[in-house]
Amino acid sequence: MMTGLRERQKAGRRRDILAAASQLFRKDGFADTSVEAIAALAEVGTGTVYNYFSSKGDLLMALVALDGEQARAKGQRYIARNHDDTLEAIFGLLSMYVDHALIHLTRELWRNAMATALTQADSPFGISYAENDRLMAAQVGELVTALKQSGKVRGDINAEAAGAALFIIVNGLFMQFVAQDKMAKSTLSARLRDQVTVFVGGLAASTLQQRKRA
Repeated sequence: MMTGLRERQKAGRRRDILAAASQLFRKDGFADTSVEAIAALAEVGTGTVYNYFSSKGDLLMALVALDGEQARAKGQRYIARNHDDTLEAIFGLLSMYVDHALIHLTRELWRNAMATALTQADSPFGISYAENDRLMAAQVGELVTALKQSGKVRGDINAEAAGAALFIIVNGLFMQFVAQDKMAKSTLSARLRDQVTVFVGGLAASTLQQRKRA
């Protein structure tokens, strides 16, 4: 029983530290936020922060991982719904990923995370970042599978490959959005819809039927 209480207390402190880091990173920027400031806001000692996270970079990766976990949890509930339209189903899931990505992290923080993941691909940060992307792409594949099972996507489509390709679309557009502070989110959304529309044209069950009639 005491063990369970200690675990809950540890989880609570970790949440408090992450919440403080997210707040200060967003307010002051990653470079100008100190671990001491995070500890003060979380009302813990600096040493306690280091007991949970080895560095500011580790805190940033934890926020990226938290975003991924929460987004995938929402995605699972989304996939379980009934979807009448293939385009709207896929666009809705990918848009949800974009919306959720901006809850914990700003564009500047995503630039830091992406740069670290690209330049230190073999580091724990880079490996964890790549795994997060892999899990997100797999979830898009799960949606394509569900749409196949309901007859809205062609039966010969490789759902895993389609999910990976669709995630590349949203990930690429999100990288453009993150890199350009002047790009409006509505612009990202419009481009995403346009590209998903083209992609879905090749997935739709009706496309195969039209080819057979031709």
